[in-house]
Amino acid sequence: MSATFSVREYGAKGDGNAADTAAVQAAVDACHAAGGGTVHCPPGEYLIGTIQLRSNVELSVEAGATLMGSTDPADYPELEYGTVFPASKVGPQHLVFAHKADNVAITGRGTIDGNGRAFFGPRKPGETHLSVPGWRPSHMIAFVECRGVLIRDVHLVDSPLYTVWPLGCERVRIHGVTILNNREGPNTDGIDPDCCRGVVISDCYIDAGDDCIALKSHDSLLGRPLACEDVTVTNCVLSTTCCGVRIGYEGDGPIRNCTFGNLVMPNTRTGINMLVPRHAEIGIEHGPAIENISFSNIVMDTRIPIYLWIGGDAAPPGGIRNVSISNVIATADRASYIGGSRSIPIEDVRLSNIDLTVRGRMDGELADVPYPYPVFDDWTKRGIPDAFYCRHARDLAFRDVRVRWGDVTGPWRSALRAEYVDELELSNFIGTAAPHSQTPAVHLTETVTRPGR
Repeated sequence: MSATFSVREYGAKGDGNAADTAAVQAAVDACHAAGGGTVHCPPGEYLIGTIQLRSNVELSVEAGATLMGSTDPADYPELEYGTVFPASKVGPQHLVFAHKADNVAITGRGTIDGNGRAFFGPRKPGETHLSVPGWRPSHMIAFVECRGVLIRDVHLVDSPLYTVWPLGCERVRIHGVTILNNREGPNTDGIDPDCCRGVVISDCYIDAGDDCIALKSHDSLLGRPLACEDVTVTNCVLSTTCCGVRIGYEGDGPIRNCTFGNLVMPNTRTGINMLVPRHAEIGIEHGPAIENISFSNIVMDTRIPIYLWIGGDAAPPGGIRNVSISNVIATADRASYIGGSRSIPIEDVRLSNIDLTVRGRMDGELADVPYPYPVFDDWTKRGIPDAFYCRHARDLAFRDVRVRWGDVTGPWRSALRAEYVDELELSNFIGTAAPHSQTPAVHLTETVTRPGR
């Protein structure tokens, strides 16, 4: 039986006023020195800055206990593992942190509160999120180059930036976790595995102001090539002003062999999102190679259900290949987009058993839809007038896909528009042109079709 170390025995007051960082850290250090065990936080409110977990230590936050993030920058020492985040006015300064630790855990039915509300200012005119007038801590919980990470049952609330960020880790399990962030908080992601291998995220509830779950491969932060791979996400409820699931966007490393199933996405901007850009100014030289990805059994109520995009400046080996999206019931205000670039087509994408209902107004500023359609910067505002819009793709299949038109107004057009697609398969695709539209139900341009299988 492992030993238990109560933070109270090391001087923690738990009254919400006294600084308890040193006491909690002393309990962690004693537990580690004894060979491992459990650091116990009984009911109370513990005001803390950065706590560094160590190998074989389980931080147990009991129901009724809250670890409350300090608002004093001095309580967050800048940690040295080679990363900087100047664009977000943050450095590597976390509330709970572990570096190169094995068998480390955060458990319990209690709460870790990042106190993000203290670092946000009022929303500026025209902005969708709150401002960040000055400094804020970075990722609330960060595990860097750790093996055997467990986060179970805890409530994680009001993070000032990403909530959980494993970077370069192996064997990560996140189960039964509730994340409740300010939906107007900038960059308040839920769980962002970055260059990690062997990740299981299950039975979580996430309500966030940015991506609920984002897979990244920002290997330049580690200074060595490393893929994000072998990831399973299942039985989760994801709600956000951004993406339910985002894959890519940051990093050059591969993202591969990942499966997502049994997900519900209510009140979410974008359901399934994959991005391959190139941002040399922040060390992204070509964009990630995203491949062997499966989504199944998804229910979503979104602005945009599916958005798979390869930027025109991306370069090989970056790309999106071998993606399956099946058994989806979706309601959406905007179009779904599946598209590569002229030099890098999106390849081998299969959509099957999809039931999509399109609703939404396309009038006012949306009445004049320019062509070629905007597909990145402002398209969520201006819109694309077809339920599915696909271009620069190879081996693209729609099998048992139904498009229904709900309460729509404005220049909605076709159920499917495909341009510059090599080998498009339509098998039991059911859809009509939008009400009052004179366009075809399926609009093909420079596209080669093949018989349904």
